[in-house]
Amino acid sequence: MIFQDPMTSLNPSMQIGTQIREVIHQHSAISRGDSRARALELLRLVGIPEPESRLVQYPHQFSGGMRQRVVIALALAAEPKLVIADEPTTALDVSIQAQIIALLKRLCREKGTAVMLVTHDMGVIAETADRVAVMYAGRFAEIGPVGDVIHRPQHPYTVGLMGSIPSLGEESERLAQIEGSMPRLTAIPPGCAFHPRCEKAFARCARERPDLMPAGVSQAACWLHDTGERKAA
Repeated sequence: MIFQDPMTSLNPSMQIGTQIREVIHQHSAISRGDSRARALELLRLVGIPEPESRLVQYPHQFSGGMRQRVVIALALAAEPKLVIADEPTTALDVSIQAQIIALLKRLCREKGTAVMLVTHDMGVIAETADRVAVMYAGRFAEIGPVGDVIHRPQHPYTVGLMGSIPSLGEESERLAQIEGSMPRLTAIPPGCAFHPRCEKAFARCARERPDLMPAGVSQAACWLHDTGERKAA
């Protein structure tokens, strides 16, 4: 797991090398000398310069981008098949964000590790992901190839989400917006959770919650894609 803020992921009172070696020892039977060599290898892998001197430093001696690289090294220490990255670039400036995203893509490619990226940044999704799942009120609204979901959204919520992003090639008086607000998770409406805000909602949307169903090359949890409903209409 890679969390948003590396300062809350790292122990401020422990040297970086100690923290990485602790994770290595938890997941493999390896000697102290070998664990140090492995920690150095991980720091080099994530692009930390002069890893030998960095091993004995503390988190406050690293920049934000370098701390996030250390957290990525910690996540890779156990050689996982899946890394879950929760907003890994939120606390970083734009140039460092690009470096961290490039690093995740490279490690995914070289190590054969899958990355599940949790984010609200559509630019990061477009740059990084192969497939994307759009969620609303804790449920899947749409799943599909990233290019199709971004450019040909099939769920009304995804359509509104994409419409709210400004385009450099178009001029408009104001951005599109979705009326209303997100429901509280303790008071999700019956049927489709999005129906009180949906311009295309009809009677069934308020009664029954749709499951994901085929919608072009994607899947969308929307009754508009139910062929039986369309035939009945």
